[in-house]
Amino acid sequence: MLFMGEEWGATTPWQFFTSHPEEDLGRIVAEGRVTEFERMSWDTSVVPNPQDPETFFRSRLDRSERDSPTGQRLLGLYRALLRLRREFDTELTFGDLSARSDREGRVTEITWPGWMLVVNLSEHDVAAGPGMLRLSSLDGPAATAQRVERVRPEEAIIAQLSV
Repeated sequence: MLFMGEEWGATTPWQFFTSHPEEDLGRIVAEGRVTEFERMSWDTSVVPNPQDPETFFRSRLDRSERDSPTGQRLLGLYRALLRLRREFDTELTFGDLSARSDREGRVTEITWPGWMLVVNLSEHDVAAGPGMLRLSSLDGPAATAQRVERVRPEEAIIAQLSV
């Protein structure tokens, strides 16, 4: 599931907002949000009033972010993921998935039968597993499957594991 604008890395907040014309209902909803935050021991001083029009305006997407280099790279990755899902449709359960991450949480690998997603948020190349073929990355889908030996910094790749 993606939240509004997440497919291109929107930086605008997604805040709960309402526009109830009934003043009492608006007040009750706003108080309910504060109570909800209190129950979770969150800082209630940062709870935006859902009835305040500014809460709505802060949540509006800056669509120019979609056309930025980062926005285009992320959008390309999501499109590639959707393409792969269509092409290689398979029934998976959580039992089919495994995930691991380095100590700092900067490199994550998620595997499922025949496939691996590698996300490298570190500042250094990391070795790729044996037999990995790059199908897509933040730079977009590969024209042809390419053998992967290293995963570059700030790169995410989708790879088919060769047998």
